[in-house]
Amino acid sequence: MKKVVRKNINNLPYSLHDGVVIGFEVIGDNLIMKFQHGFLRTVEPFEQINGSIEIQKIDWDFSFVYLLDYQDVLCGNVGSFTGKKIELKIFINQFKNAQFNLIDETYGYNTSKFNGYFSEGDIFRECMIEIYHLGDMNYLVEG
Repeated sequence: MKKVVRKNINNLPYSLHDGVVIGFEVIGDNLIMKFQHGFLRTVEPFEQINGSIEIQKIDWDFSFVYLLDYQDVLCGNVGSFTGKKIELKIFINQFKNAQFNLIDETYGYNTSKFNGYFSEGDIFRECMIEIYHLGDMNYLVEG
C-alpha cells in the first residue's frame, strides 16, 4: 500500500488566535477582516502586529456563518444549543456593530474557517465563519 502524507500547516507567519475582528469590508469578491489589535507573529520575537487580513475570490454562495445560542449553560460550554446558519454577506450587513473574538483558525482545500465568540451588546454566541475562496489569504500588515 502506498502512503501519501498531508502535512499539517505549521508555517503560518501569523496567528489569528485571540484576535478581535471589529469589522468586515467587502470589495467585489474580496473580504477584508479588520482586527482591533492585529495578530501575533509566529516566530521570534513573537510580537503583536497591527493589520487586517484579505481573502480573495470568495464564492459567496458557499460561504456561511453559524451562530449558536446555548440553553441552560454558559456560552461555549458543553450542553444544548440552538442556532442558525446565515449567508456570510447577510451576516456582514446585519451585524455591523458586533465583535468576533477569534479563537481558532482552520485551513483546507479552498476553505478558511474561523471559530470563536460573537458579541453584540450583552449577547454572546459561539460563532463559526466558513469562507470558500479560490484566491489567496493575505496578511495586510501596517507599518
